[in-house]
Amino acid sequence: MSAICGMIGNYARRPGAEAELAAMLDAMAVRAPDGAATWAAPDGAARLGYRWLRTGPSEQSPGVARSADGKLAMVCDGHVFTDTGSAGPGPLLERFAARGAEGWRDLDAQFALAIWDSGRGRLTLARDPLGVRFLYYVATSDGVIFASEIKALLRHPAVPRGHDEIAVVQYLVFLTAPGPRTLFAGVRRVSAGGIVELSAGGDVSERPWWDLLDAPVDERDDEAYYVAKTRELHHAAVRRRSVDGPIGAFCSGGNDSSSNVVLLSRQGANPLHTFTVGLAEFEGDQKYNDLHYARQVAEYAKSQHHESLLSTDEFLALIPQTIEAQDDLVSEPSSVFLFHALRLAKDSGVRVVITGEANDELCCGHGGMVEIRDGYNKRWKQFMKLPRAVRGIAAKLAPMVAPGRSDILQRAADDAEYFWSYEIAWPQSELGGLIPPAVWARCQGEPPRAIVDRNRRRVDASAHGRRDYMNYMIYAMMQDNYFGNLMLSKLDLLSARLGLEARCPFTEPAYAHWVYNVPSQFKSKDGWVKHFFKQSIEGVLPHDIIYRPKQGFRTPVQELFAGRLGAWARPILLETGFTKLGLLSQSALAGLLDAHARRERDYSNKLWTAMVLNLWHTRYLESAGK
Repeated sequence: MSAICGMIGNYARRPGAEAELAAMLDAMAVRAPDGAATWAAPDGAARLGYRWLRTGPSEQSPGVARSADGKLAMVCDGHVFTDTGSAGPGPLLERFAARGAEGWRDLDAQFALAIWDSGRGRLTLARDPLGVRFLYYVATSDGVIFASEIKALLRHPAVPRGHDEIAVVQYLVFLTAPGPRTLFAGVRRVSAGGIVELSAGGDVSERPWWDLLDAPVDERDDEAYYVAKTRELHHAAVRRRSVDGPIGAFCSGGNDSSSNVVLLSRQGANPLHTFTVGLAEFEGDQKYNDLHYARQVAEYAKSQHHESLLSTDEFLALIPQTIEAQDDLVSEPSSVFLFHALRLAKDSGVRVVITGEANDELCCGHGGMVEIRDGYNKRWKQFMKLPRAVRGIAAKLAPMVAPGRSDILQRAADDAEYFWSYEIAWPQSELGGLIPPAVWARCQGEPPRAIVDRNRRRVDASAHGRRDYMNYMIYAMMQDNYFGNLMLSKLDLLSARLGLEARCPFTEPAYAHWVYNVPSQFKSKDGWVKHFFKQSIEGVLPHDIIYRPKQGFRTPVQELFAGRLGAWARPILLETGFTKLGLLSQSALAGLLDAHARRERDYSNKLWTAMVLNLWHTRYLESAGK
């Protein structure tokens, strides 16, 4: 884990630029506490800053890297992983100097970087293929300011604090602000697998340099072929992410994290620490945790296992701490448990934690994905053959006869897409009851549906558009409206808050691309999801761990909102943040709270999304200068 920041153009030439760069670096001192370096272009056109977290005893800080000809200067948050260990970020600059971003395609790397080209007077910002590391920027006619975290940008006097209305509306649907927008007006996020070129005058050109849809693999009716390659890539990705000395790994008891743990152990990780957390009130409730299975895996791997159950009071107390860390806000109750697990890792003395992100999305492992695909094939396609007028009548009648189907029927009436994302808070069709009509009118140039349509167009233009609907679903889930920000942003920012580095074997580019291309018939087979992956880890995990009903970890937010959390959240929802500002309807939120408390329907996802948004507003927009 490193931290980078900098500025070009007039921002770099201001009399106070050196002090402003230092302030931005100071804002990320916890993220990367082991040293700092700065660099200024001889002509004053650019300034770069770098901070470093030592992840192993033999690791050396790369500082600000320079190309052989002296024309390029780079700061990078991340690593290139090789079979002999981390090579640091040096190969990224060497490859870019020779071939541009194309030179990165065959590297196993997680990174966010900035490269200043003095010959061209251009700044290049880029992120790794799946987006494990993050990068944000502000571009104006006076130049560009960038940083690993938005809180560092806010230290610069030229960056105002205000909200982006379009991003707020998109957040209410997707539980995150899909890139390149963020909730902060004027602050943009570099997309996963994206590259942005910027001039000193603030001109912006963005394009993808890597995409899951690239170079599609021809499908074969041979599961053993896919199993063998998956096994090979998985083992290598875990091995390359290990470190000399202590290392940690999250262990839920499920296949993904558990197989990582056992592979680390077999590959010689020592000492190996594992971490599992839960909520004490629900211990033993198999809907919410896999504690028993996590213990079994830890014993099998002979790890030093750490387990901790939060009380409800501790859970509530941690919510504001997670908001403090998440300047790039996502609505995810599991952030609280992730933060607690990361605290356990910090207290155990590790600096690198191995996680299981991405495999459920890539392998069709999330509950309900197969049912959603089958619903599309069996019902949606037939329904969409009806005249649009008939679909419109069905949508109008739905609130009276089938309220639970209102949104899906409205999508059909609007010729919209069937699947939007794995998690949705407020469907677009329900936003009218939450936000003022004037706000909705101002967002019509880029409504939430535009994000969905963009994803679908990309898939349709590729070979995957002619394959199973699951190919589209997985691709949509891997983008910034779900995995690329919702899942990874919380991991990056919460890890950074504790000076830890998270490494994700399943985001290794070759692994992710390969698994995305595995045919759907092997992702769901014989009543098992992730069938081919389960076969690939036979011999790694015991058979009864691999082939057991999927449970996973769920946050009991539905039950909590019906009790203590509902009472705790009421004043936040009804009296603060965007509600106080008038952007969220107080009466609508009060109605949801009361209906949820009466257990009429589960509104916990909507309530949590609005609650943390108001907490974010109070922390980041009302607390200027903090």
